[in-house]
Amino acid sequence: MTVSRSGSPDLKPRRWRRLWHRREGLPSIRMFDTVGARVMTLIVATTLPLAIIASLLAWHSYQQNVGNSAMRTERDTQLAISEITTDLEQTHTLLDMLADRDISSGNALREFALVQTISQHHYCMLMLTDVSGRPSVVLPPPSTQDAAICSSPELTAPAMNSSTARTPVVGVDVLKGNRGPLLKFVVPILSNNSVSGYIVAVRTLGWQRSRLPKGNSRLLLGTDNNSRHFLAMPDGTLYSFFPDRPVTAELPKKAFTRLKRDIASLSLHDVFTSQGITYAFQNAYGPVSLIVATERTAEESHALNIFLIRVSLIVGLLVLELMAVALGARLFLVDPLEKLALAVADWRKGAAFAPRASHSIPLEIRHLEKAFLRATRRLSEHEQDLEQSARNQDMLIREIHHRVKNNLQVVASLLNLQASRIRSYEAREEFRLVRDRVRALATLHRYLYSESGLSALDVQSFLEELCSILMSANGMNAQTRIRLQLDIEHVLISPDQAAPIALIVTEVVSNALRYAFPENRAGHIVINLHKVVPTDPEKEGMVEFKLGDDGIGINAGQATESRTRREGIGMQLIRGFARQINADMTVSNENGTWYTLHFIPERPSLTALAMARKAISHGVDSSL
Repeated sequence: MTVSRSGSPDLKPRRWRRLWHRREGLPSIRMFDTVGARVMTLIVATTLPLAIIASLLAWHSYQQNVGNSAMRTERDTQLAISEITTDLEQTHTLLDMLADRDISSGNALREFALVQTISQHHYCMLMLTDVSGRPSVVLPPPSTQDAAICSSPELTAPAMNSSTARTPVVGVDVLKGNRGPLLKFVVPILSNNSVSGYIVAVRTLGWQRSRLPKGNSRLLLGTDNNSRHFLAMPDGTLYSFFPDRPVTAELPKKAFTRLKRDIASLSLHDVFTSQGITYAFQNAYGPVSLIVATERTAEESHALNIFLIRVSLIVGLLVLELMAVALGARLFLVDPLEKLALAVADWRKGAAFAPRASHSIPLEIRHLEKAFLRATRRLSEHEQDLEQSARNQDMLIREIHHRVKNNLQVVASLLNLQASRIRSYEAREEFRLVRDRVRALATLHRYLYSESGLSALDVQSFLEELCSILMSANGMNAQTRIRLQLDIEHVLISPDQAAPIALIVTEVVSNALRYAFPENRAGHIVINLHKVVPTDPEKEGMVEFKLGDDGIGINAGQATESRTRREGIGMQLIRGFARQINADMTVSNENGTWYTLHFIPERPSLTALAMARKAISHGVDSSL
């Protein structure tokens, strides 16, 4: 148990005692209860929004640069699709023109060679057939062209050049070549409103870069922005957009899965980014799709690096700012306040209030220290005066008890002296009874003042001495025929209840010594005092006070009957004293005479000095 600066017990609950830290006993309560935590909270609350805004601006700048990649990929895709559409329209127009002219076996080679030249050698085959589909004139691809560009299992089929060929189907078919998709055009030749033959043309969907003339805009596709163009078949096979420059391409798993999903859902357009590469998906022709993959440019990589640097700088500056401000707040605000609190804690323990003054402490805190220093000095002076007054009062009360005890002992001696001069036995015994009662009160006054700080009676020690005095006054001691048995539990009794209890014991013991054991009969006088557990919660703290003897006893019926009968003064006193302490008393005449009293002891009061120290301690606690 801790003791406060006034010396009284510290009655704080244990859960509050755990909150005290460091050797000085300064309380560290909950988060945000300290000045440092609140200062840091304010700093973070003011700087964090600025950091968030700066980060959002940096992110917005980065997103703008990243968005350029998607826009560039979209632009390249639309440009390639536009070129494909224009090229296919020109092919349709050119083949229709050939079909409208009087083309025959004689001039077909010349016409086909002209068409091949105009199209920059995009055609893998130009063929003239009769009405049944048998070829009559065939223009193969030029010898300067890579044969793998126009190789396809469907072009080498026997049906293309045998007598068993079937009638061609007018329209455009997509063939799967070794270097990419091929388009097969079948255009009918009309003569006199009837079909006289067919023109069959097979060409690549993409363009051969080696055949494009210098300055052609198609040469710019995929060269100025780190983009790559692919043609995708429905099964997911990828081919280079330029068949004369084949590349081996594999899409990442995420991009390939999305492409398959777009093809399955018949989506015609999609743009997405995977692993830093932007992909644009666009339907090129029929089942063939165009895929443009654009890598991050140097500018975009630079923008990403700038974004990361900005975010790192923002975070670093924020951390440095918080550390600097926290250090400054600790040095110039938190530490002075903690030192002041520690000085207060030391003062609360009883030491003199001695703040550690310094010019680095803010002016307001220095003023607070000076004001508290004056207040503590005045408070210490008032406390000393109060304790001295309380000490004087306790000494006065103790002196009063002592004087009352001495006076009562003088009265008892006078009564004893007067009784020795009386010849009548009955009168002499009455004087002696009064003497015993006065002695009991004198002994009581010696025990009423306790050194523990409580104004209460220690029943155990008091009753032992009182019974010893009564035995000696009647010529008895521990070795005589009448023995005294005490079984008294330690119970504190208030002064208001002490006097009636003392007189009850005096009457019972005196009567037992005089009347319970006639003719030198031996026996016992018993006094028991114990705490009991009552069944009624309102009677918490009840005690049982049982006293009596195993002598000849008295008439229990006369002792408990109505007070209208004349009784002895001893029984009247016992009953009256029992009513004063609010006790329930029963009298039994079995095996002697027994008195049983049940009562609740009143709470003892504090001495003046203890009350003063408690008031000082509570005042300090409430101020902290």
